Amino acid sequence: MLNTAPAAPTTMTFAQVVASVEDRIARAPIRTKPFPHIVIDDVLPPVVRLSLDAFWPTKDRLNATNYFHRGELRVSALAESSRGRDRQFWDALRHLAIPMSRAVRIRMTRHLGEKFRPLIGPDWRRKLGEAPFIERDSMLAEYHGVVDLVPHIDNAKLVVNGFVYLDDPGQPTPEPRRGTTLYRSLGFAWPSNAPIPSAIRNRFLREAGEIEWRDNRLFAYVNGPRSFHGVSRHDLGEARRRLLMFGSIVDKDVMAKVYDPEFH
Repeated sequence: MLNTAPAAPTTMTFAQVVASVEDRIARAPIRTKPFPHIVIDDVLPPVVRLSLDAFWPTKDRLNATNYFHRGELRVSALAESSRGRDRQFWDALRHLAIPMSRAVRIRMTRHLGEKFRPLIGPDWRRKLGEAPFIERDSMLAEYHGVVDLVPHIDNAKLVVNGFVYLDDPGQPTPEPRRGTTLYRSLGFAWPSNAPIPSAIRNRFLREAGEIEWRDNRLFAYVNGPRSFHGVSRHDLGEARRRLLMFGSIVDKDVMAKVYDPEFH
């Protein structure tokens, strides 16, 4: 259950948690510039948000990556390696991520052409047919030290991506608390998360604003070929920048319709 954290002020059933999150997403206004996205404050009910602090895994359980000082772990893997109340919570969170991802994708339905139209043309719906979307897991991530995420597009499989900013109450991040920088494209598109040459970035991308960091804020967007975003360089020191990430992806059959084989 999602009401197992000792610090939680109130309890909710799992169905109530899901309904609350889905309702907030369904009512969120869509911002279309520089690419379709939504921003929702206090997206997770307090019982879930405080449970994330109570059950957050220790650093040694997170997998190190080659990106700066980032550790990450799939919530399903965390559930499988946990016991007792920890396992209950992470398993419940994994199942909450599925309707969260679906709700964001449904809210963005009218704008999914931002993903597919530049890749396969104006009749992308006919070409894709009844394309299945996969929503089945979520991921935790945390950073420390210097963060400098250059403008990029996310993995080609991602149709909609989202993450919830999570403060660390034990190690608050220093000012300025940078969020996610959005970029306007000057006619430039890029299909996947392969590195973009800096000369091209500098010539064709312009900063268009920032989704400022705020605890329990959801930022979600259509991951199209012009959905350039990053994080401006800043030093967290020993503090942690934490994220709960989730999204909708396409399967290998859809990938074959949309991309050349090298992207599969």
